[in-house]
Amino acid sequence: MTNDGAGRIARWRRSEFLRHIVTLLTGTAAAQLLMLLLTPVLSRLYSPEAYGLFSLYSSIVATVTVIAALRYDMAIMLPKSDADAKVLKKGVSRLILAVSITATLVCGIGAPLIADAMGKPELAPWLWLVGLSIFTLAEISALTYWLNRRSDYKAIGINRVLQSGGTAIAQLLLALGKIGGVAGLILGTLIGQTAALLTLRHKGRDVRQGLDESHKTIRGLFGRYRRMPLLNGPNALVDAVRTNGINIIIAIVYSGPLLGQFFMAWKLLEVPLGLINGALAQVFFQRLAVMERGTMFAFAKSSVFRSAILGVVPFALIYWLSPWAFPVVLGAEWAEAGLIARALVPWLFMSLITSPISTIFVVTETQHLMLIHAIFYTAVPLSLLYFLSGDIVANLTIVAFAMAGILIIFTMLALWVGYRYDRQPEPDQTILGV
Repeated sequence: MTNDGAGRIARWRRSEFLRHIVTLLTGTAAAQLLMLLLTPVLSRLYSPEAYGLFSLYSSIVATVTVIAALRYDMAIMLPKSDADAKVLKKGVSRLILAVSITATLVCGIGAPLIADAMGKPELAPWLWLVGLSIFTLAEISALTYWLNRRSDYKAIGINRVLQSGGTAIAQLLLALGKIGGVAGLILGTLIGQTAALLTLRHKGRDVRQGLDESHKTIRGLFGRYRRMPLLNGPNALVDAVRTNGINIIIAIVYSGPLLGQFFMAWKLLEVPLGLINGALAQVFFQRLAVMERGTMFAFAKSSVFRSAILGVVPFALIYWLSPWAFPVVLGAEWAEAGLIARALVPWLFMSLITSPISTIFVVTETQHLMLIHAIFYTAVPLSLLYFLSGDIVANLTIVAFAMAGILIIFTMLALWVGYRYDRQPEPDQTILGV
C-alpha cells in the first residue's frame, strides 16, 4: 500500500473515532443536562437524610451488580465472531438472573439484620427490591457492551438520556405525588432503569438471533475467558467495596445527613467525569479490543493527554465555584456538599485521566496488576476515613490527595503495560482456541 493510501486510512480511522466520541458525548451531555436541570428541584424535595438512606441502598446494589455477570459482560467485546459473542451474552443473562434472585432472597430475608448493622432500620423494607435493581443495572451493562461491540453508539447515547432523565423525572413526579423520602428515590430510580432496559433490549434485539451460527457453548466460552471472573472479577469487587464502603463508613462514623451531603457532592462532580469519560471509555475499549501490537502505548499516551486537557478547565471551575454554587443552586442546607465537592477535586480529576486506559489491563489480560493496585487503592481511603478524627471536609481533603497520588502511579503502570504489550509477539491463535 502506498504512503498516500495508508495516510487516507489513518485519517478515516481518526475521523471515525472522533465521530463515535461525539455521538456518545452528545447522548451523555443530554443525560447530564437533564439531571442537572432537575437536581435543584429534587434537592428541595428530598432531604440530605433521604439521600443518605438512598446512598446506602445504592451501595448494596452497586457492590453486587459489578460481579452479577462475573465480569463476563466485558468479554462480550472480545470474541472474533459475533455469533460467539451472542452465545456469551446468553450465558451472561443467565448469570445475572441467578445472582439477582439470590440477592432478593438474601437481602429480603436478612433485611432487619443488614439495616441494623448500618444503623438505619428504616431501610429494611426496601431491601426486598435490591435484586430487581441489580438485574436491571447488570442487564443494561451487558447490552451496552453488545451495542459497543456493534459500534451502535447512537443507541447507547439515547439510553443514557432515557435512564438519567427518566430517573430524575420519575423521582420528581413521585415526590409531587407525596411519595417522597427514600421511597421516591428508590422507586424513581427503578422506573428509569426499567425504561432504559426495555429500550436497550429493543435496540439490541439482534443479540438474541443467530445463536446457532456459533459452534461454541456457553461453558466453552466461559472457560476461554475465565480470566474475567478469576482476575477482573475480584478487581471489580474490590473497587465496589471501596466506593460503597466509603458510603457505609461515613454513615456509621459520621452521620446519615453527612452521607447525603457526600452523595450529592459526588453525584454532581461525576457530571464532568461522566460527560467526558462516558464517551471516551466506551470508544477506547472498543478500539483497544481490536488494536494491533505496536500501537497501544502511543494510543494510551494520547488518551492520558487528551483526558487531562478536557478535564482541567471543568475541574478548576468546580474547585473555585462549588462552595458558593452548591447552597445557591441546591438550597442552603446543601452548603457542606459544596465544601466536600472542592475537597474531592484532585481525586476525581485523576479518575478522569485513568478511567479510559484502565481497560488496557483487560485487553492485555494483565488484570492481576490491576487487582494489586485495586487492593491498595481500596485500603487507603477506607483506613483514612475510619481512623481520622474531626471534620469530614478536612479528612476528605487528605483522602483526595492520597488517592490522586495513587492514580498517578496507576497511569504510569498502564502505560508500561501498553509499552510491554507492543513489544511482545502475537500469540498462536490455534493454541488459544479462537
